[in-house]
Amino acid sequence: MKYTRFIAIFVVMAGMVFVGVFPEKAQSRIVTNVQPDISAEQYNALVVEDFETQSDWVVETVPKKHQDPKKDPVPVLELKYIDGGPADLIPEKWSPLNKGLDKKKCLGVHFKFRYPGFNSVHLLPPLEVQWDDPTKKVLTYDSRTGQEVQERAIQLPGRAKAISVWVHGRGNNYDLEVWVKDYKGDVHILKMGSLNFVGWRPMKAYIPEYVPQETNSYPQTRVTKIVRFVIRAKPDAGSEDVFLFFDQIKVLTDTFEVNFDGQNLHQLMEKGGATK
Repeated sequence: MKYTRFIAIFVVMAGMVFVGVFPEKAQSRIVTNVQPDISAEQYNALVVEDFETQSDWVVETVPKKHQDPKKDPVPVLELKYIDGGPADLIPEKWSPLNKGLDKKKCLGVHFKFRYPGFNSVHLLPPLEVQWDDPTKKVLTYDSRTGQEVQERAIQLPGRAKAISVWVHGRGNNYDLEVWVKDYKGDVHILKMGSLNFVGWRPMKAYIPEYVPQETNSYPQTRVTKIVRFVIRAKPDAGSEDVFLFFDQIKVLTDTFEVNFDGQNLHQLMEKGGATK
């Protein structure tokens, strides 16, 4: 009797583990009259920044620079677009965002801290625009000022699963982070790994499932965006000159959006018209 009960409990626990390890495929929580075809699984690796055009990236440091050279904790700090890139990086043959088609340039950063310690360099993207229409600015409410502002961010299409970037290191004792902001305004710090290597290497970070990227209403997908990369010194990092180079930021994402009859009617309301 005890043996039979043990077997039953074991089978139930094994089933729970199996379901946890091998969950069902993700399904849209929006139910429509017509079920989606195979396009419901649209995983794509998309280049969201290739540094081929000189966009407005900004570099900041912690501690901040000081106007007085004698008191400046960061005597060297420069950001520059240069010719070059990883030999192993293959240009895209086709890109829906028109990025990654060339591999002529990369972004270089050169810095030096006067004193060792918990120093960091922050790379901020250009001002945010709509990912599928770069001519449209995106404004976000800033609770500190009570105004709509254009943040520095790169929008990630679809429901992002992972982010990668090519980095050229010189063996310095630093780590790389990517900061991702969800549609609710929360920022998530994702670790990409150590920069203590030499040469070009792709670095990546996976976006956890707990980062919200969708809702139960249409449009279901909500925009997630990169708000900065952080080069963080380890406690034993020296105060030497540091050179790092970056190329091709890519996102692995699920771009499927539920499709149904009349889904664009709201656009007619937004354009205006006769009212009663």
